[in-house]
Amino acid sequence: MVRIKKRLKLYITAVNRYKRSRGFGIHSPFAFKFVLRVLREQSAYYAYTDIDERRAIAASLAHKVEGKRPKLISMKSAKMLFRIACYFHPEVMLQVGTSYGVSTTALLDVSSSSRLMIYKGDGAHPEVYDVVTRRYAERIVALPSLGEALEAYSAECVGLSVLPFVLVNALDGDEDVEACASALKDMLARGGVVVLRNLMRSPHMASLFAAVDGGITRGMTFTNSRAAVIVGLPHLPRQRFSLWF
Repeated sequence: MVRIKKRLKLYITAVNRYKRSRGFGIHSPFAFKFVLRVLREQSAYYAYTDIDERRAIAASLAHKVEGKRPKLISMKSAKMLFRIACYFHPEVMLQVGTSYGVSTTALLDVSSSSRLMIYKGDGAHPEVYDVVTRRYAERIVALPSLGEALEAYSAECVGLSVLPFVLVNALDGDEDVEACASALKDMLARGGVVVLRNLMRSPHMASLFAAVDGGITRGMTFTNSRAAVIVGLPHLPRQRFSLWF
């Protein structure tokens, strides 16, 4: 029932979301540029071919392991993650939740010097993930629990004085929502960027988004109801944009 209501809302707001996605009614220079030049950018980027090749490898391996068509991140979403990371160019990133490693490598394609901490979660497929991310292994630090990952990443950002950049694909259960939301709100307060995926597919992710989006007083939220990008740069006012991307 909740999912049906969400889909109905998308249909009702389709026209307004379409106009916003074209830049109409967006007065903030930052938001205008971010929507048109990042979220909806159509030009090719240097890493797209590599991302596509790794996704194909992941699909092939996952099919052999699972014996059915795997649920991979779409190429459209993987490219968007890469563009977002390109725009903010984070030195060190945190990822929570993974399946096959495509989103991990898309983030790390931004720079050969970038690094990533990850809590893989219960949905990881190591026999595929390890192959897909092999070229990037030296730049990836895997943590055994969500709490340890959040704590280690926060300390890393403070120690290096860098802005946080976090991707959350999935949470293992309800107990993770509160801890993750608290950490993400703190990172956004420090000017960080948070990307949340699978909002319509996972009730845990939907709860996380509601907690984070409703718990900050500055920064901009960009969402298409399936994914959300929350930018906590200190000069940005509190605004929310519902879009197509």
